[in-house]
Amino acid sequence: MYTSHRTRIECRGNGSFSQWFQVHNGVKQAGVLSPVLFCVYMDGLLTRLKSAGFGCYIGHMFSGVIAYADDIALLAPTVREPCDGC
Repeated sequence: MYTSHRTRIECRGNGSFSQWFQVHNGVKQAGVLSPVLFCVYMDGLLTRLKSAGFGCYIGHMFSGVIAYADDIALLAPTVREPCDGC
């Protein structure tokens, strides 16, 4: 299900499609395992982000990322945050 996957993109304006291309990573849309695999993958990334100390905090609570389903927003108090070692 997740190997040798190919896809193409529909151009909604005129109904045409792109050429087929190979997908090397990601999860299949509407796949039964996709939500679980996405959560497993994202949990590690979000944990690393929190551990790095980047992003916003409200008091001592980490608020550097808002994630729901496949929507993710990274938050920082400034454009150049953290910049301690930049």
